[in-house]
Amino acid sequence: MRPDSIVSDSQSFSPPQQQEVPPEERLRILLESVEDYAIYMLDADGAIVSWNNGAEKIKGYAADEIIGQHVSIFYPPDDIASGKPDAELAIAARTGRLESEGWRVRKDGTLFWANVVLSAVYGGGEGRRVRGYAKVTRDMTERKRLRELEAASQHMNEFLATLAHELRNPLAPVSNALSVMMLEPLVSPTLRQCRDMIDRQISHLTRLVDDLLDAGRVTTGKVALRLEPVDLSEVVVRAIEMIRPHVSSRQQSVDVQSASTHIVVNGDATRLVQVIQSLLNNASKFSEHGGRISVTLDKVGGAFARLRVVDEGCGIEADAIDSIFDLFVQADNRFERRESGLGIGLTLCRWLVEMHGGAIEATSEGAGRGATFTVTLPLYSVQDAANDEGMRDGTADGDAREMLVVLVVDDNRDSADSMAMLLRMMGHRVQVAYSGAQAMQFAERAEHIDVALIDIAMPGADGFAVLRQLKKTKALQGASCAAMTGFGQESDVARSLDQGFDLHLTKPVQLPLLDSLLAKAAGRRAQS
Repeated sequence: MRPDSIVSDSQSFSPPQQQEVPPEERLRILLESVEDYAIYMLDADGAIVSWNNGAEKIKGYAADEIIGQHVSIFYPPDDIASGKPDAELAIAARTGRLESEGWRVRKDGTLFWANVVLSAVYGGGEGRRVRGYAKVTRDMTERKRLRELEAASQHMNEFLATLAHELRNPLAPVSNALSVMMLEPLVSPTLRQCRDMIDRQISHLTRLVDDLLDAGRVTTGKVALRLEPVDLSEVVVRAIEMIRPHVSSRQQSVDVQSASTHIVVNGDATRLVQVIQSLLNNASKFSEHGGRISVTLDKVGGAFARLRVVDEGCGIEADAIDSIFDLFVQADNRFERRESGLGIGLTLCRWLVEMHGGAIEATSEGAGRGATFTVTLPLYSVQDAANDEGMRDGTADGDAREMLVVLVVDDNRDSADSMAMLLRMMGHRVQVAYSGAQAMQFAERAEHIDVALIDIAMPGADGFAVLRQLKKTKALQGASCAAMTGFGQESDVARSLDQGFDLHLTKPVQLPLLDSLLAKAAGRRAQS
């Protein structure tokens, strides 16, 4: 072929014209694909009219579940009761834009700290008629925790001085009492009095050291919750029994009122007792002798358990409310303050409550007017309903023979939830566990589990230990188990197989490998 013929052919060829995508469609595709931000639209009344992937990832609702619902569904009960959702819409309508931070509620009932930007969308014509709103939400929970830890470091020098002072205080009477005991030849009322003094001061010192140790464990991520269904009424009874000697010595009373006989949360009973005991101890310390402390327990909005500890003590100044839960900070910083402490107890309460997916807040009408501490926790039934009920209550719609039951175990919520979303889209029933302990609870309740995807690097118990425990349950007999981890070297794969996994899946998981695992599990089930 001659060169000129090639040129002629190339000149005669014209590629097909591609249809241009309208700018509005490009913008819609872009917004829907964003995963780190929840971006959605509201109508003029605050009802949700659009939903992107980021909103589904952060809040847990699929588009067909949430569109048409009012935006107040994401607010905690107290915010709804105070009219906060409508108030924010009104401010945005008046000023055009509102940025705020606060607690918001996921589908499974857990709370997260959100940064929210709300912008009003106005129509044409005269005036500023609001047609709707654009809302952008970011999950700032971890960043909020980091900011608080950074702020805590600024108090370190003050804390060290307080620590030395507080530890010397209980040691001084112990030393004096021991000296008296050594001089007293016989057991006498004086000796018994000294022994009582030693007991009280050692208890005091032990509590201070325990708080310090717990603070260290929490800040370094070494506290692992042992989750199980817990009746809060029983937790309150245990906490009161532990605080009773202190309350009795001050001739104080503790009244308990419960609106329901069984208010059950998914929690670590020991840690919840610690939280309530600390709140009761705090209420007792800052109340007068003969004072009254009340504990109320009820349900809010059908999704939350709410516990309130109310005292009639010295109260909290308005400028101290915002910092009352900060590490090493005390509302009463006067040199002549009556009660000692390191400013750790309330910080531990907040950390432990937030680890349970809840929130805690303090309110007071001012000095001398008492204080109220409110703990909000998601009910066990709500968290359980966020997972698939089919694992223990019959089968879901569709052909059960083609549907596998899959257990996903991963402490990284985003990783676990996104994998569950993918598996559900493939037509399977999925149970999500964010810890080994939670996985065991699900496995013990389930009739059978076909596939288990288990993260290796988890706090408390790693994936290998979780696998060994799960294989002892009846539900996982014959199940296909895969390690799901970010470690992907040959030695990591070999270790997973040696430890009893059927397959090693390196994050991000490749779909062909996942399909192969599910196909093998389906084959096993068909043969059984």
